Amino acid sequence: MAVSDIIRTTLGPRSMLKMLLDPMGGIVMTNDGNCILREVDVSHPAAKSMIELARAQDEEVGDGTTSVIILAGEMLAMAEPFLRRNIHPTVIVGGYNRALQFALEVAERIAIKVDVRNDKVMKREGRALDSVDAKLLAKIASLSPK
Repeated sequence: MAVSDIIRTTLGPRSMLKMLLDPMGGIVMTNDGNCILREVDVSHPAAKSMIELARAQDEEVGDGTTSVIILAGEMLAMAEPFLRRNIHPTVIVGGYNRALQFALEVAERIAIKVDVRNDKVMKREGRALDSVDAKLLAKIASLSPK
């Protein structure tokens, strides 16, 4: 959870920069979660796993590392009372898997199909894109007909 607490304040409209000292003695100021986690030296296995999770998220998607780490930290925090009551970790993971399946079913039911190649639909739905990250917008633009 400490790993997620480190970068929690870098997310959102009131995000703050972190001042880091890199291995060469230089100062780096950033609010990029992945950049911050690259500079953090941890020894706890769970913390190492969370940092690896951030790296995987950055490699696969290129964005969302801070959100993924904060979500993982919250999931660990929610699991802690169950562990204190001696509930086996596989039972807790099973509960998370059931919750995931339920969330996927709900997302499938409420999803609206949008044809990104249809200019009329994209202009109408463009309001939703106002809050989408620039990286994703570039990918959507590449799908548009020329």
